[in-house]
Amino acid sequence: MSHSPARHSRRFWGLLLVVVLVALAVWWVTDWRRSDPQGEPPADAARNGGTAVAAVAAQRGDLAVTVGALGTVRSLASVAIRPRVEGELLEVAFEEGEHVEQGQLLATIDPRDYQAQLAAAQGQLVQDQAQLSSARDDLERYQTLVERQAVARQELEQQRQLVRQYEGAVASDKANIDSAQVQLDYTRITAPSDGIIGIRNVDPGNLVASGDDDPIATLVQLDPISVVFSLPSQYVPTLREQLDAGDAPTVTATTVGGERLEGRLASLDSQVDTATGTVRLRARFDNNRGRLYPSAFVDVRLTVRTLHDRVIVPEPAVQTGQDGLFVYVVNDDDTVSRRDVEVSASENHRSALVRGVAAGERVVVDGIDNLSDGAAVRVVSDALPGESRDTATGDADAAARDAS
Repeated sequence: MSHSPARHSRRFWGLLLVVVLVALAVWWVTDWRRSDPQGEPPADAARNGGTAVAAVAAQRGDLAVTVGALGTVRSLASVAIRPRVEGELLEVAFEEGEHVEQGQLLATIDPRDYQAQLAAAQGQLVQDQAQLSSARDDLERYQTLVERQAVARQELEQQRQLVRQYEGAVASDKANIDSAQVQLDYTRITAPSDGIIGIRNVDPGNLVASGDDDPIATLVQLDPISVVFSLPSQYVPTLREQLDAGDAPTVTATTVGGERLEGRLASLDSQVDTATGTVRLRARFDNNRGRLYPSAFVDVRLTVRTLHDRVIVPEPAVQTGQDGLFVYVVNDDDTVSRRDVEVSASENHRSALVRGVAAGERVVVDGIDNLSDGAAVRVVSDALPGESRDTATGDADAAARDAS
């Protein structure tokens, strides 16, 4: 009986397919045995070792409770340098943006008119002093003549009044001299404090006066410097108590570039903003490197209180159940126990516990969804104190993927 070519072709391809499937099966078994020398399927191995979890040892320490806000950097001394007398601006004696010291000359206004006014006041004083001296001499003579009854007593009293008049004139002249000297001194504008001088708004040669809208420049103090921010009024009693006790709370400011600086709360405003229910606060910072600049925005965190000597666990370890908060504690026999806990505060991914866990006990921070009280576990990451939770979580996830 003859066979057709098509039937032979189908049989050939069928045999070839069987050979390929057998080869693939042999390769898969060989590779599986190489990766698992015990000969157990990965799922069985995971079950025999328990659920893969990450655990962290509870620590005993302090937990700072903070509150955040957006703050604005404010100079403790910002002075608009304005003229106090009228005249031509002769000189600007500073470089824009330089650091100046208190008393340093910043600008000079034409002083000639004020020098003339001072000289006139001094001349009037000399004149009135001469008249006063002459009147006093005449008064002494009148007193002698009255004793001899050579003149009437009324003339003596008139001479005394004349002496008092010249004494008043001399006092007025001295006041005019002081005023003229002050006006003359105002022609030399000096720095009222240390700080950074800004960009000048007036060039030499212009006429300046005390009523000008624009100052010559602005001087700001950079070190120390302050940050002003607002918080809800509920914090006022606690913060006021700390300030009155001399224990100023710590304030941390984070710049746009991510740099963190630490300062202290300096003061609270005298009233609450009724529109927002907040109160303004000012924190003081050392700024010798100039990292904080006036009018810049910074993120602020204020330490409201500090919990001392508490058992602290990572915040992800604390779970919420029907009966309240709980954690899973890893026992020595690689099982877990469910513990009810009470949290007094949480901050920066850490929770301070009132009860439920002792320092040194390991709490599960990842892989909790598959656990129950008494379940067997396999700790694939036992993070040390200070180790980031992200590392522990990543290890647990990798182990769970390998086991599956």
